[in-house]
Amino acid sequence: MRLSVRISGNNMRIENCSVTAGAYMRHLCYTFLADNWLWMVLPVAVCGVLAYWIDVRFVIVALMVLFVVMPMILSLLYFYYGLSPEARWSIMEKTATLGNEDLTLQFTDERMKTHAIRWDDVRYIIEKKDVVMLMLKGSRYRCFMFPASVVNPDVAQALRQFVAQAH
Repeated sequence: MRLSVRISGNNMRIENCSVTAGAYMRHLCYTFLADNWLWMVLPVAVCGVLAYWIDVRFVIVALMVLFVVMPMILSLLYFYYGLSPEARWSIMEKTATLGNEDLTLQFTDERMKTHAIRWDDVRYIIEKKDVVMLMLKGSRYRCFMFPASVVNPDVAQALRQFVAQAH
């Protein structure tokens, strides 16, 4: 895939960029688990303590929580956030134009409409090793992702500047 960044006037254009579905879900799950790890560990730890002090059958409850309840929570995360429009926008191949007012996404697939993400809808930016996450207003884990390979220092500075100006 050929990646290029063009600068024309006040606009920056990033061509042919997309994030894989696996990378999107991996970073989304990591962000979710980093925020909620205590609520995942606490029931298992309580069941472990109860199994030690009261009854060994609490180990079975802890295993059910670990292998039944936790995957169901992660499946809800997948269906709620992994199938969101922002996930589709991140995964589809597109050309992104960074303008003064918004980030315009023009998709190579003709069935997808052109979308615009206003800079005041972006809460903050998370820069990771392989993706750049634009955390959007609304739900806590609503985000749009760029591959880090297309975000050179000029683009990263422009993203930070546009988000800072909007707030």
